Amino acid sequence: MAAAAQAPDATFTSPASIYSPGQVYALGPQQADGKRVIAGDFTRVNGLAISNLVRLDAAGNVDQAFSQAVGPASIVYRVRSLPSGQYLLGAYDGTVTAGGITRSELLRLNANGTADASFDPGSGPGGGTASTHVDVKEFAAQPDGKVVVTGTFSTFNNVPAPGIVRLNIDGSVDTGFNVGSGLAVYSSSYSDGYAVAVQTDGKILLGGQFETFNGQPASCLVRLTATGSVDPTFTSALGPSVVESIVLQPDGKILVSGSLVASPGFNGTLARLLPSGALDPGFSASGISVGTSYNDVPMVLQPDGKILVSGGYFGQSSSASQVTRLNANGSQDPSFQVSPGPSSRPFTIGLQADGTVLVGGRFDTFDGTESGLKRLTSVGASDAAFAPTLQVPGTVAAVLRQPDGKYLLGGNFTEINGQAVHRLARLTATGVLEGAYSSATGLLPGPVSSLALQPDGNVLAGTTRGVRRFLASGAPDASFTQTYATNTSCLALQPDGKVLVGGYFSFSSGSTLYKELARFTSSGALDPTFIRDVSATVAPGAPTYTNAVLVQADGRIIVGGRFSTTSGASTCRVVRYEPTGALDPTFNNASNFSPNSGSSLATNRIYSIVQQPDGNLLVGGNFRAVDGTPRQGVARLSTAGQLDPAFAPNSSLTGTVYSVALQPNGRVLLGGTFAYSGAAGAANNLVRVLANGQTDATFTNVAQPNDAVRSMLVQPDGRIMLAGSFTTIGSAASPGVARLGALNVLQVAAPAAIAARTAAWPVPAHEVLHIAPDASAYLLNIELLDALGRQVRCLPATGAAEITLNTESLPAGMYLLRVNYAVGSVTRRLAVQ
Repeated sequence: MAAAAQAPDATFTSPASIYSPGQVYALGPQQADGKRVIAGDFTRVNGLAISNLVRLDAAGNVDQAFSQAVGPASIVYRVRSLPSGQYLLGAYDGTVTAGGITRSELLRLNANGTADASFDPGSGPGGGTASTHVDVKEFAAQPDGKVVVTGTFSTFNNVPAPGIVRLNIDGSVDTGFNVGSGLAVYSSSYSDGYAVAVQTDGKILLGGQFETFNGQPASCLVRLTATGSVDPTFTSALGPSVVESIVLQPDGKILVSGSLVASPGFNGTLARLLPSGALDPGFSASGISVGTSYNDVPMVLQPDGKILVSGGYFGQSSSASQVTRLNANGSQDPSFQVSPGPSSRPFTIGLQADGTVLVGGRFDTFDGTESGLKRLTSVGASDAAFAPTLQVPGTVAAVLRQPDGKYLLGGNFTEINGQAVHRLARLTATGVLEGAYSSATGLLPGPVSSLALQPDGNVLAGTTRGVRRFLASGAPDASFTQTYATNTSCLALQPDGKVLVGGYFSFSSGSTLYKELARFTSSGALDPTFIRDVSATVAPGAPTYTNAVLVQADGRIIVGGRFSTTSGASTCRVVRYEPTGALDPTFNNASNFSPNSGSSLATNRIYSIVQQPDGNLLVGGNFRAVDGTPRQGVARLSTAGQLDPAFAPNSSLTGTVYSVALQPNGRVLLGGTFAYSGAAGAANNLVRVLANGQTDATFTNVAQPNDAVRSMLVQPDGRIMLAGSFTTIGSAASPGVARLGALNVLQVAAPAAIAARTAAWPVPAHEVLHIAPDASAYLLNIELLDALGRQVRCLPATGAAEITLNTESLPAGMYLLRVNYAVGSVTRRLAVQ
């Protein structure tokens, strides 16, 4: 029966498809026929399988002939036009694939989408070390077809090229372009080339983060002659700055953006220089915050001299956030109003011939839609006539089961089975999407990271922009408002209805600073009675992330997170707090979950904490050791927080455990993104271990998820619900959600004789429930679970003939009593009144 341990449940139909919005990184130039190349991260456009590069017409339709010629394409971040009518594609720190060929960093594409094999940059940028990042940042074409390239490199195709190089039409290095020592790219001053522009007279403007060029003073901006020498007629007015973008005006003036400083007293992100390099006194963009170097095009010059700017919050009004238009003198143009605009800064903007504006990026919402590409009218309004759909496979980050057997899903998805949803959806017990529920939720402010189901059927959803509550119908609950805790990663409900929220956030209320964990009332108001010390000088240190939180039956709070000290040390720990937020001194709060070899501290996290019936804690995450003892991805702690040596895996797990689930027989399910090698052979992303942590050979690798498992639950009937970013379970298509059977190995009940000798009274219970366990069996503990399967009471074995369990403060309703013996469990349903 081993294979049945992972057999997909034939009574549940997984979604046929699940998608989320794709991202747009770059816009090519608009062609004379109105078409434009779009580059980003997407696998489907308007329902067609198209990866990362597409050409759309002015109405948003796909140019299918172009897509067929391009074929599978890699992600690119720059698309520039060439005088020949071709396109030059650029990547960061990697290769570019399109049209059936692969090149290092730069690839030339013909106008019809086929690759131009005659252009070969060879090995591309180089010269880095293990501690440096080598890539192409920007490039610009000359009228003769040659291309000037800048970035963080000291060689190009093994030819010396200190931060800038010019390539011939065939991609070879132009040895006639001599910049001498150029930029000291890997000096301690972080000298980098970020921006390049070619003037009509052939001179070249180079911007970035540098102080000298070929040994001559050149603070962040320099102009070179066509042969690569420094142009002595240009002297930048900028002081120590970072120039990230350059736009040339027809009158010879130069727009520059970045982190700019100049004397006397200039400090901003956008400036205009005269052809000589002096500041233009007729231009002032005070209060304007232009996007960073991650932007493809943060500013675009219109034919009338006005300037489109993206990437920051333009503080004169909320309707002008992220995208705005400036007059020729730098003042904000009040006739261009974007409301409410994109939820995050755009990566790129492009002006159309008809005056409309394309805006691309990674947007959770944009003027009431969920899309990575939006068109605005010439006055900033949303243009509903342009609505191409660029998508990637969606991810389900959290799954909950309602008492009626229906499932709540939260994650990053906006379409299931072709139906529009908004990152929160509900399925029937057999997997059918409830369209009415999805329609009722409306747009969520961001992807859902976590869910918590209240006893009244309402659901709390943690998002990147705070926590929202939804009624049982799916409609937003206007009585709950919580916007403090942005970037939420975990939620936990207390029996009194208060909500613990963990994540990556920081805010102050009065004189109190709240970091990465806060408690809110049932209406969403901040609970000032929960205050934890966030000082870096007090153990366990200043919290920097919280990814797991658990409320114990006694009200104490277990938190998994990262903590840092004033010395700069940062440690992943499991910590316990009193209900007030005070540190519990009886718990090992100095635990140290060491990072995996080669992993950054940012990925060293604890993602799941589950309490066993005996009070011990199962911990899953990305770590390799606990307090110096090897433990890969999963460990068990005692009730006092010490590593439990009795849980000792005999297998190799490489990767991250995102979810831990406990089965009634004490076996432990691990889900995540990992490679596992144990007694049952190799497995990926889903395994089961015995109660002692060793490999469970009865749980085979017959039906493995092909990608990450983010969330799991074990149903009362023993079935296993999985959610994540996988698309298949073994050979079965199961995008995002799957249910597995395994009834034969999941339920372990105590023998009938022990059950007959176990008594509980009165039923219904009022203030106290009395339990008389079987004296002949070895009692582990006694649990009381609510209708949602959550533990609300847990009593340890005392040896007494009768144990009392206080139910006075519990809400009236149905509960499950579970008396756990060493040989199995006795369960009884009972009412509390």
